[in-house]
Amino acid sequence: MTSGIGTRECHLFRKKIFDFISPLAYDAAHKYLKLSKQHDYVQANRFLSSLNKHLHLADLNLTSDIKELKAFAKSKAMECLRDTADLSEAHALCLCKAKLLKYNISLPDDISATEGIIQARSEKFWFNKLKRIASQKVEEIRRQLDLVNQKKSAYCSSDRLRQFKWEKEQALEFMKSKWFCSADGEFISMLDAYQANVSNPEVRRAELMVRIKGTEEYSKLLNHVGCFYTITTPSKFHSHYQSGKPNPKYLNYSVKDANEYLNAQWRKARAQFHREGIEVFGLRVVEPHHDGTPHWHLLLFTPPEQLARVTSILRHYAMEDDADESGADKNRFKAEPIDPEKGSAQDYIAKYICKNIDGEFLDTDNYGNDAKQSASKITAWASLYNIRQFQFLGLPSVTLWRQLRKLELESSDTPLGKLQKAADESDWLSYLIMMGGANVKRIERPFSLEYENQIKTQYQHCELSTLSKHAYNQKPKHIRFTEGTYAIPDKNWQLFSSPAERVDSPPSQREGRAVDEGSGGSRRRLGISREGKAPKAEGILDLCK
Repeated sequence: MTSGIGTRECHLFRKKIFDFISPLAYDAAHKYLKLSKQHDYVQANRFLSSLNKHLHLADLNLTSDIKELKAFAKSKAMECLRDTADLSEAHALCLCKAKLLKYNISLPDDISATEGIIQARSEKFWFNKLKRIASQKVEEIRRQLDLVNQKKSAYCSSDRLRQFKWEKEQALEFMKSKWFCSADGEFISMLDAYQANVSNPEVRRAELMVRIKGTEEYSKLLNHVGCFYTITTPSKFHSHYQSGKPNPKYLNYSVKDANEYLNAQWRKARAQFHREGIEVFGLRVVEPHHDGTPHWHLLLFTPPEQLARVTSILRHYAMEDDADESGADKNRFKAEPIDPEKGSAQDYIAKYICKNIDGEFLDTDNYGNDAKQSASKITAWASLYNIRQFQFLGLPSVTLWRQLRKLELESSDTPLGKLQKAADESDWLSYLIMMGGANVKRIERPFSLEYENQIKTQYQHCELSTLSKHAYNQKPKHIRFTEGTYAIPDKNWQLFSSPAERVDSPPSQREGRAVDEGSGGSRRRLGISREGKAPKAEGILDLCK
């Protein structure tokens, strides 16, 4: 494809790079050919050289497949074990940190020497870190190769979507063969637990809509008004136009760079709200443009006399950079007050929730693409970059809400019983009111979760005095409220490959593998079905994350 371009040295130069990045070689050659026609082969060579540089991470080829990454991770873990075997803990930790930093992997500053050394010697730790770094970098290169845009593949590349679907298939196959069993003989399949958990797109969508409905009802009680905002990054963060043509203003910013920019501007706006005594609450949605660049939607509620100032502050920080660029006034910031005659806040936000979860109830997205296919791509995009798609602002903990839905209290007349009833009946408005309303500090809320530290498996052989907070998972232990404390029942859920392993002999507290408290799906106790109960498995899949 590129054999007739440039000198003999250019041919050898290209061959060496194409051989190194073989999974991307075909698309890189197309880009090379395009650049050589638009400019000259010198410019194309520079692009190819830059591409090659970004796909090198020390001695690691970032285009390596899973098998090669696992082998590389194993070699690095063994190298850390070999090189630190005879060193003191302090020196061993310094050496491990240096080796990790070489591959852009860092450890927390307050991690203990024991934990840091164990992680650096772990093949699994190396593999998970390198896989995420490699996947993100390769996808960013695909953006530069014109593979992520409306004309080619919106939101994420076709290869990324295939990888994401394969990972989901592997996860489902794993869940089909695993079961949870409690100490009293109650057991459920992991797949049933997943289907009753917010990991399930249908459950996630339903919970979001319940919370939005209750939040809007609460705003009406306060006579607040709502406004729907859209905030977009400057042109330098966008790789392509909707036509598929590369954006000449693009400065090779990554998706994570763009989202962090929006985060930074939002933090500035919130700081200004705080200085002026302005209180807002609502929901933030993060979704990608066709080229993968994120933008934000904000549904905010505020007193009517403060709405104009809220809009002014958000506009100021949205337009803080490159405000004079072409199209900035039209595209960078939009504010649309909620008009009850046109619909409720739920109506305004429902489309974005469905679009970003599973595409249900929609035919097409904003670009005319099939909604369900687009939703799969958006989910793959968010998963790759670890982007939190939905975040409620100024509202009480949803973790407590989910925990309450797993409880079965004897009485609903007590304060805790009333709160549990609100959660169990999906009454977010009542829950919100009983939790003290919006914009209340967590420590000042009448109900809160207390956690206990649960040591992670890889550190169970260590002396507790040598461990830091990073060696523990936090498990809900109590619900604290004004009248007292409620101890959350610990059913000692264990993970097994088959329910037949423990039907006749339920696990004791030391048998099996401990998991977080929770239950749901098809719940059975020694094979006896339990009808009429809504599944309440929110949280049990924490083990699998």
